[in-house]
Amino acid sequence: MDHSHPNDIFIGADGDRVEKPSLVIHGDKTLSGTHNGSVCVHDGTLTIVQGANHNGSLTVLASAHVTIHGVHNGSLSVGSSATSEVLGAQNGSVHVDDGGTLLVASGGRLAGSLTVAGRIENAGVRGGTVNNIGGEIIDLPGSKVMEPQLGADGANVFRW
Repeated sequence: MDHSHPNDIFIGADGDRVEKPSLVIHGDKTLSGTHNGSVCVHDGTLTIVQGANHNGSLTVLASAHVTIHGVHNGSLSVGSSATSEVLGAQNGSVHVDDGGTLLVASGGRLAGSLTVAGRIENAGVRGGTVNNIGGEIIDLPGSKVMEPQLGADGANVFRW
């Protein structure tokens, strides 16, 4: 897939603007510790280990794979024929293309809006709005779908 990887822009406490290139992955990579910025997995497998955090968008292109044992804070886009697994926490919007698959393990969490043209299999917990555009969400036995609660200010909120 031809696409660009624009630089990430960070604004420091002093107001200074810093640009850093996106992390583009070819082959297998393990993320431990914290990574701030966008990540695009072209092929191979990205593993976010337990205790690790990724803050930024995460794009998984065709035939690539991502496993999240730790925490991902940001949007997750799963391409056609790509797969992703959440054993930890995915906090942010999720888009699964036609032919893409997202698996949420028991103990895993999806917290955010879902746009689904592909397939999501949930054995964990999920909460957020759903925009189904021809895909399917399968909530397996023992899984949980969180419903929003009315907050003090009248807004719908999810309490995890």
